[in-house]
Amino acid sequence: MIEIVGTIVLRLAICGAVTALAWRLGVGARVSTIALYGVLLAKPLIDLASELRHQYRRLHWRDLEGRHYSFLGRAIDVQVDAEHRRWVRLADVRAAVGFTAGDATLRVTYPGAWCSLGRPPEPYLREDALLTHLAKERSAAAAKFRHWAEREIAFPARRERERLGIDEPVFRATDPAA
Repeated sequence: MIEIVGTIVLRLAICGAVTALAWRLGVGARVSTIALYGVLLAKPLIDLASELRHQYRRLHWRDLEGRHYSFLGRAIDVQVDAEHRRWVRLADVRAAVGFTAGDATLRVTYPGAWCSLGRPPEPYLREDALLTHLAKERSAAAAKFRHWAEREIAFPARRERERLGIDEPVFRATDPAA
């Protein structure tokens, strides 16, 4: 953007010098300098407007970048905690997969990987527990969703934690039957 502003300043200086020269030459030359401003400044001003638009969009969407997840056109809400663990909203998973495990069962089965987030509180399941639970489901939709969640949610989160040097969570599913 600084280059564009520099170009505009340089071209304004050129136009100003030509206009000053035209004032000394006479009235007819003054009118012809108006076209010079249009020719020299049109493209840099359009480039400046485009650059400002791109910077605005970058700043506006910065907080949401990389946080939009969609499975077969259905939005899936994923929250990221301070340790870069990803939590998936169970209502979205149920809408996409249709599995029938209740919140109480999931809370008991995955005690450290289940939580309530938001206002009003809604149940979320950590990505590793979600993959473990979906592996137990025997439907084609669950298999497709599990593959998608592994590729789009869990794998990138694991890579990010590795890059940042964050230890993987110790995940143990409890058996409610025991």
